[in-house]
Amino acid sequence: MKRLGFFFTLLLLSGMWLYGQSLDDILTRHGKAMGYDQLSAAKSILIKGKNTRGSGESSFTVWVKGKKVRYESDFMNRKMLQVYDGEKGWFLSPRTGNVQEMSQRQIKALRERVLLFGLLSHWKDIRNNLSYKGKTDLEGTAVYKIKYVRPDASVTWFYIDPDSYVLLKETSKLSFNGNEMKRSVVFSNYKKVNGVMIPFSRKMMMEGMPQGGGRRRGPGTISYTSVDFNVNMNDALFTKESLSK
Repeated sequence: MKRLGFFFTLLLLSGMWLYGQSLDDILTRHGKAMGYDQLSAAKSILIKGKNTRGSGESSFTVWVKGKKVRYESDFMNRKMLQVYDGEKGWFLSPRTGNVQEMSQRQIKALRERVLLFGLLSHWKDIRNNLSYKGKTDLEGTAVYKIKYVRPDASVTWFYIDPDSYVLLKETSKLSFNGNEMKRSVVFSNYKKVNGVMIPFSRKMMMEGMPQGGGRRRGPGTISYTSVDFNVNMNDALFTKESLSK
């Protein structure tokens, strides 16, 4: 009986090891397919594109240099400007024209907003909070499903194509002002730029946020028109003073 118990213990540990290895294998293949090494080697990224929601459309430009970010958007002749210098962030209010300091929540939203792929591009940093949940159906296709538990206990799900290993969808459950929301992002129109696979289109849906008495917000789409790496950028672009010029 002791030998039998020992055998089953080894079998259980072996299964746990294989399960853990399967997650690392998927993420390693995913990172290679997406070109994360090439992405991390880039000194700067310049992104241009447009946001579309319903009949409304706005253009945007994003400068990324290390941790520094500058975001500019034009909508109905009103410009939105946000900068983050790596420690603090500021924005130009389109209503008052005044420069205001960003909250930590706004900075976090800005930094996640400009990620080309979302959090999985830094999967090694969050590896301990990731778990593989097997395959699931995504619109008729069997895909890998990976769970990420954020430090604030909110959950994000990643869906990876088992053939190409590109990210197809990301879904998060969030809480804001007492409301539980579900945010989904579908990635498509992949193109390779400097060895990096970039989703030039992403469709977003937010459910659970009150709007006009309803509980659902219509889908929006972010489309990139160009992505360029290692563009020369002056550090002055990311300062508070640049918003007043």
